[in-house]
Amino acid sequence: MSKSGNNTRGPVARKVLKALEKEKKRKTIDFDSLRIGAKQAAELERGLITETEMRDLDPLHAVYVYAQNRISVLVEQLTGLPPCARLAQAYADAEDEYMPSGPPMSPLTMSYFFCWGVFDSSVGDSRETLGTVAIEVGSALGMEDSVIALFRHMQESRMGLYMHQGTSDSLVMLKELITGKEHACIVPAGYMGQPGEIWFVRVLPEPFAAMKTGRSLVFNTPYVIGTWSKDRFSPANPQEWEAFFDRALPKTGVDDIGQAHTHLMKYGLTPNYWNEYVMEAYVNHRQDMILLAGFPDVPSSRPHSRMTEDLGPE
Repeated sequence: MSKSGNNTRGPVARKVLKALEKEKKRKTIDFDSLRIGAKQAAELERGLITETEMRDLDPLHAVYVYAQNRISVLVEQLTGLPPCARLAQAYADAEDEYMPSGPPMSPLTMSYFFCWGVFDSSVGDSRETLGTVAIEVGSALGMEDSVIALFRHMQESRMGLYMHQGTSDSLVMLKELITGKEHACIVPAGYMGQPGEIWFVRVLPEPFAAMKTGRSLVFNTPYVIGTWSKDRFSPANPQEWEAFFDRALPKTGVDDIGQAHTHLMKYGLTPNYWNEYVMEAYVNHRQDMILLAGFPDVPSSRPHSRMTEDLGPE
């Protein structure tokens, strides 16, 4: 198995399913509230957004917000189970460290951090996440196939670095560095950007055949990356980011370039690699976008690097 994939049921999921089977026999867990069928359980009402509010969203955005609501309820239950202790602790520790809430409190937005904590933060050689465990448990509990499919799309997603290629009507055209994959994206945050910008975002596909309009979804508030020198922000140079990948990809230990890129963007080189980058690279923000500057492996390029924070930007 490659370092960048998780295609089989891992030890955490197996232990959770075994524990749930025991608890089911003892009737100490409300399994109906975990399953959340068509009528939905009361826990969903504590979700991130209500069904009424979802009606005002673009349909592509709405289905993923719905999935986020559903999986957050399931994850809340799972984090209390002993087999998920390491995953739960990693989430809690990062939450304490970075206080995700969006600027000005923290440059880590809730949409960014939730996806990192549930779908990217992993343990073990099989790279299990709270998301992979939730998929196994949800499937075992008989959750709807369509919901499980949404969970899988979110689990398979990752952050990426994309070049802004321009706009078409209400869509932003993004092309990923390294892979060259192109996406016509809706951006719920509202930021349309400018050609040539480099965005650090999580792009989600249309999940169902009935929705095939060729659009993708930028799920988090866009992080727009540039350089910071003498108190001045300038657009990023894509060649410099390609040089970053030349330096970083070999450090993943994955031979295949495509898999190494996926591994780097999803898991980083350390558990909090991208969280640290966002914190230290923060420059400024608007309601619809956040400015970052510098490179993950060049401390002096980041405005708030621990190495340079007492000295200020170059």
